[in-house]
Amino acid sequence: MSHVPATRDPGNEALADALRVSFRLLRVVMVILLALYVVSGIFIVKQDEKAIVLVFGKVAGAAGGRIKGPGIHWTFPRPIGEIVRVKTEQVQSIETGTFAMPAGGPNQPPGGDSPLRPGQDGYSLTGDANLMHSRWVVRYQVKDPEVAEFQFTDLRAILHRELDHAIQRASSRFTIDRALRTDLEQFRATVAGDMVRRIQQLGLGVEIVGVEVLLVAPPRQVADAFNQVIAAEQERSEQISAARGYAARTGNEAQGQAARLMAEAAAYQRRVVSEVSADADYFNKVHAEYVKNPDVIARTLLQDSVRRAMAGAEEKFVLPTGGSQQQLRLLINREQKSPWLEDQK
Repeated sequence: MSHVPATRDPGNEALADALRVSFRLLRVVMVILLALYVVSGIFIVKQDEKAIVLVFGKVAGAAGGRIKGPGIHWTFPRPIGEIVRVKTEQVQSIETGTFAMPAGGPNQPPGGDSPLRPGQDGYSLTGDANLMHSRWVVRYQVKDPEVAEFQFTDLRAILHRELDHAIQRASSRFTIDRALRTDLEQFRATVAGDMVRRIQQLGLGVEIVGVEVLLVAPPRQVADAFNQVIAAEQERSEQISAARGYAARTGNEAQGQAARLMAEAAAYQRRVVSEVSADADYFNKVHAEYVKNPDVIARTLLQDSVRRAMAGAEEKFVLPTGGSQQQLRLLINREQKSPWLEDQK
């Protein structure tokens, strides 16, 4: 039996060539797609955030590398891997109006005499059984992204609930007067401290930055009475301040006058003591001389007395008394003439 050589079919050859080219192109495309898929796993973590990588829904990495810090990282792209970004440097806030009066609306009764509507009007009960409206805000930062994101279903709802509980507990420790006016800062600090302790107990992975009170007010039905009390206390404080200022000013003036009088008295004392001491020294000297020569000292003292008297006399008269003796008369103080008598003349 003889062998018959096979004949080439041009159509089959063209089909085979086309398939070979298609497979080559497909391999190139698959390699490109695979490269793009691998490159798509590169991600950048910003400075104000941290990232957690999930592989098949579970946190990937060892204990020290589970949290990705700022920089360039790689993980398996979707659907194998997933990136959860958490703002750790950003301060977030939650505001509560649970205890606040509604701002208004179609269901808000007009006027300040309308009754309180439980279930619609928010309020808290103070330690002296009074009602109080307030609005608060808590600010926090995420410190443990893994705990904050995966161990609690709704972190913000938990923080909101704990803030309301802290406000209720603090309100029960304060009277309405202290919470509204005299100890408002202490009231705020009590809420903040209770909130911090509770968050640490729960281990939410966040840090409380601050708790602020946005509004605190009495019920609108008694707001006028509270305003009158505040106005009266302000007037009282002003009067007390004025009285203290007057007392301080008067006390300073009295102290200044007392110091001046004491200085004058001290100067007068020194002068009198000096004069008396000088007179005492003079008397002792004269007395010692008098004991030695009484007649001489007596005539000397008489002459000194006469000289001083004549030096202070305004007019001097020498009158004859008969014989060879004369009488000396001195006019020490002439009586001044009154201008009124001169005018009458």
